[in-house]
Amino acid sequence: MKRLVLVLAAAALLLPGAARSAACSPLACGPNQFLLAHGTLLAYRHSVGAPISVADLGSGESLFTLPRGLVYGDVLVRSVGRRIDWFDATTGKRTASTTLPWRFRLAGASQDGSRAVAFHGTDVVIATPHAWRQVPLPSARWDFDALRGRNLVLIRYLANGYQVERVDLAGDTTPLRALKGVIWGQPWSRLSSADGRYLFTLYLAANGAAMVHELDLQNATARCIDLPGTGDYGSGTSWALALAPDRRTLWAVSPGYGRVVAIDIATRKVVDHFRISLPYWNLGTATRIAVSPDGTEAALTDGETVARVSLHLRRVASRTSRRAVAVGYSPTTGELRTLP
Repeated sequence: MKRLVLVLAAAALLLPGAARSAACSPLACGPNQFLLAHGTLLAYRHSVGAPISVADLGSGESLFTLPRGLVYGDVLVRSVGRRIDWFDATTGKRTASTTLPWRFRLAGASQDGSRAVAFHGTDVVIATPHAWRQVPLPSARWDFDALRGRNLVLIRYLANGYQVERVDLAGDTTPLRALKGVIWGQPWSRLSSADGRYLFTLYLAANGAAMVHELDLQNATARCIDLPGTGDYGSGTSWALALAPDRRTLWAVSPGYGRVVAIDIATRKVVDHFRISLPYWNLGTATRIAVSPDGTEAALTDGETVARVSLHLRRVASRTSRRAVAVGYSPTTGELRTLP
């Protein structure tokens, strides 16, 4: 893994949340979108911290709006004072709540959304609607990364970066094991596999270099995969991640650098890459991306135009001026949907 050299002053000004957190959750790093209900619904928001809109990809119609919160699987988790609420993100209805005995910082949830993760002092708290567990941690500055089964993955801040560490929740003690050496850079976006096993985080450096951190939560392993391009921070921010329908390939696309990269999830290696040309791409907003149900096409939007990239022909198929905050495909007809 090449080191992503971080210029702290620039990162604090340019990266969302750079000064307060190294880890990010779906829709917590920047404007983003993700699928719900086995790919039949699309959730998206217009800006960081905004309520989340949900649309039907079959009809293209907007359905309802979820409150501000963190979405894991088909569940939204939010905190109000000392209370934690769970919402069914496919219906918009609140399904459960619990109240903790002290104030806390909600940091995320398990991959399926059933367990909320919060911090109380130097302890991490794992809560369900019916119970909670307080896990003591060594004295350090900690943040949440992921939780699946017995594997709790945390971020430990160091003087020269931060480290990914795993806590095994099977016992009463909290043995820590480092999954990755010191990571430099800041998270820009995040994507989870549908089954919650894999978590992909796009890390970006102040010099525009980027990498994908692939976390396997079943085997508790991590790997960094370098992406091409460096020297242009704006182009670096145009990277976007999307999973192929076969769930074996992760696509990374950067209109700014004009690169398309295919990563094999099992081997954690780049297996294909090609160049595209999308000049004058709006680098002031995060790129939104979707892959067609047949896996042959990717749709991209910068908020002002929509581009269709043929993954089979390895070229840009079309580009149209169209305002869109999110893009997706009908799971039945394959028709492209754009959400204003």
